Amino acid sequence: MDDVVTLTARELERFMHVVHSSMEVRRRNQFFLWSQGHLQSLVPHEVLICAHGDHARRSLVIEHFSSYPLPGPDVESILNVDGGLMVQAIRAWVERGERPLLVCGSDRDSAVYRRFEAALFRHAFPNFAMHGLPVLTGAPGTFFMFVNLPQPLTARQGYLIEILTPYIHCAFVRMLANERQEQYEMVPNDRLITAREIEILQWVRDGKSNQEIGHILGISPLTVKNHVQKILKKLNVQNRAQAVARGLSLQIIKNVAG
Repeated sequence: MDDVVTLTARELERFMHVVHSSMEVRRRNQFFLWSQGHLQSLVPHEVLICAHGDHARRSLVIEHFSSYPLPGPDVESILNVDGGLMVQAIRAWVERGERPLLVCGSDRDSAVYRRFEAALFRHAFPNFAMHGLPVLTGAPGTFFMFVNLPQPLTARQGYLIEILTPYIHCAFVRMLANERQEQYEMVPNDRLITAREIEILQWVRDGKSNQEIGHILGISPLTVKNHVQKILKKLNVQNRAQAVARGLSLQIIKNVAG
C-alpha cells in the first residue's frame, strides 16, 4: 500500500490472536468458525470467498464461507471458473500489480468500480476487498475476497487484509489438504463416490444439464437427477456448484486446463 499504516495496540493484540488461532485450523467447520470469529475482529465481513490454484489455466478450487445463505444462482455465478466474480477480481488484481483490490460503491467514479458495478448490483454486494498470494513456479496461488465490509473501504482495511493473507492461506490450504487425506481413509460404502457418479460430476463441472448428461450417457434425465442428488448428499453440499468445488478440493475430479 502507498499509505503508511501502523497498527494500534488493540489491533496488534487482535492480530496476534488471529495468527495464533489460525494454527489450530484443520477442518472446514474450524475454518468457518475462525473466519467468522477471530478474523472478523480485524476484517468485519459477511462473505469470504477463497480460491486455490491457477486461474490462468482455469484450475481453481473456489469455496465460500458466509454468515448467511447465498442464493444458489449467486453461488454458481460467483464461483464459476469461466468468468465468475472471483475470477474477474483475480484478473483485475493481477493487472493492478497484485496489490489489495478495493471495490466500493462510495467510489463510483473510479475505473475499478465501474468494471465491477454490474456484478455488484447483480449480487446485491455493496463492496468487496480482494488480495492473494500469486501463482509461482510449481505452486498454486491462493486468493481471498471479503464481501460487504464497513464502508467506505480504506487503505487501512487493505493493509490489514494484506498482512493477514499469508495466515488465511495457511489455514485454508491446511483445511484442503486435510480433506484430501480424509478422502483416502476408510469410509462406509454408502458414502463412497461411484465411478458413474464421478463421470456425472465431471459433466456437471463442464456445465452440462441433466438432459444433456443423459443424452451423452444414454440414460434418462431423471436417472441423472437421482445420481446428482446422491452426489450432493455424499459430498455434504447444497448445490451443483458446491459439489464441483468439493470434488475438485478432494481431487475426485480435475478441472479442465485452459
